[in-house]
Amino acid sequence: SVHEGGELFTWGQNTHGQLGVGSKTTLILQPQLVKSLRGIPLAQIAAGGAHSVAVSLSGAVYSWGKNDFGQLGLGDTEDRSCPSYVGALEHWKTVFISCGADHTAVLSKEGLVCTFGAGGAGQLGHNSTRNELTPRMVAELSGARVSQIACGRQHTLVYVPSLDKVYSFGSAEKGQLGEQPDQVIPLPINSPVNAGTSCEGNDHSTLPVISSIFSYIFMYFTQNSYLNGIATVKDEDVDTWISSSALLHWESVKKRIRLIFSSEACINGSFLEKRDKHFKTSKEFSGIDLSEVQRFYKKISKKQLVFKEV
Repeated sequence: SVHEGGELFTWGQNTHGQLGVGSKTTLILQPQLVKSLRGIPLAQIAAGGAHSVAVSLSGAVYSWGKNDFGQLGLGDTEDRSCPSYVGALEHWKTVFISCGADHTAVLSKEGLVCTFGAGGAGQLGHNSTRNELTPRMVAELSGARVSQIACGRQHTLVYVPSLDKVYSFGSAEKGQLGEQPDQVIPLPINSPVNAGTSCEGNDHSTLPVISSIFSYIFMYFTQNSYLNGIATVKDEDVDTWISSSALLHWESVKKRIRLIFSSEACINGSFLEKRDKHFKTSKEFSGIDLSEVQRFYKKISKKQLVFKEV
């Protein structure tokens, strides 16, 4: 669970280090702070069968837990009890992640999808049943702009809004791919297998009901999943803080200011570079827009009460 103040807390089963707290204590009943991610503005977290993945607002991906199939994307099969940076995704501009039982899917800002981990049921979509230890782009989806992804236990779904279609691949043992059998490449749900239609095809036939339902679900998640859940400074917040009416609800204003400015993650998330520059964040590049920081302090200096509180 990501707290509004930017901290990540985990609890529960921990046999493979999937809680990310640096130990493999079998069971942890109370929420524990994942200290190694402190200060990083997280956008989303996802949990698999026994592994966990997180992505920051700047697109950095971290993984930990069980790794026997390479589902952490780190190039090996060693478990991790602390979050590890997935260097192979450094320039991927990750905006969304999803985990299956033993595989992981990652969506980029450009609508590209890469997968890694267990591939025995075809859930990676690479036209094979091999496992992948590092992130690999799903080639069959390169001709489409995917807006949402979702992993089941051994299958994966993606939504392509330009075609208004949901594509699936992986295990169909429980009917999770619609009426199709197991698939090793992305195919439209309820589309005849022998039609040979992938996301690069030109099949624009009328969607069946099941695809329409999935499309609605995916569009809902697309509109809500990228929202920043941690507290950050927004222009409208500052305008409210320095307004003449701020004193009327000063306690709530003060509470909001203290929440944001007592957290490194919230501060970092508040002043990220715009226009995709924040996706270049690395050890050499902070990703923080210092001119935006200066503009903020200049603006609140007009209200000394706010300035002192910050």
